[in-house]
Amino acid sequence: MTDFNLADLEKQRDSILKSGQTLIIAAQDSGGIPQMGVTPTIRMNGHFYIYPSRLSAHVRAMLAAGEAQFLIIEDEGNAQNIWARKRIKFDSGIIEIKRKSDEFNEACKAFSKAHGPTMDLIRDFTDFHLLKLLPREGVMVLGFAKAFALSGLDLQITKHLSES
Repeated sequence: MTDFNLADLEKQRDSILKSGQTLIIAAQDSGGIPQMGVTPTIRMNGHFYIYPSRLSAHVRAMLAAGEAQFLIIEDEGNAQNIWARKRIKFDSGIIEIKRKSDEFNEACKAFSKAHGPTMDLIRDFTDFHLLKLLPREGVMVLGFAKAFALSGLDLQITKHLSES
């Protein structure tokens, strides 16, 4: 990453991750059809958590596959250029967190704090599942010619992507 300062890139990555309140989800269903949706997210203890409903096709596809792709993208109103919105996309495994566990209770409280009282209403809905995401690899785009490979649970920046 010759022309880029790693510490600055990490700050920009962390800013995107912190500002994202929702994740766009893409998962392939058993027929090979891509399914997409969006869900609120929280970060807790360094992990992403989501609490989506199985009634949605994209959630059923994600649960069946045990993995999905996720996208956090800069708000259009904040983007300097609509063609080059800052974003992070990553492939991820998922783990379902058991109800009545300490981790489930802690995450529900964090969702309520971050996103308001709706979580208290849907907490006991059985079609909803608390999922912890386990990122494997991804890409961070900060603008034109500013794309970087990401790797692992912490989405570590591994290289500047300079070729298509």
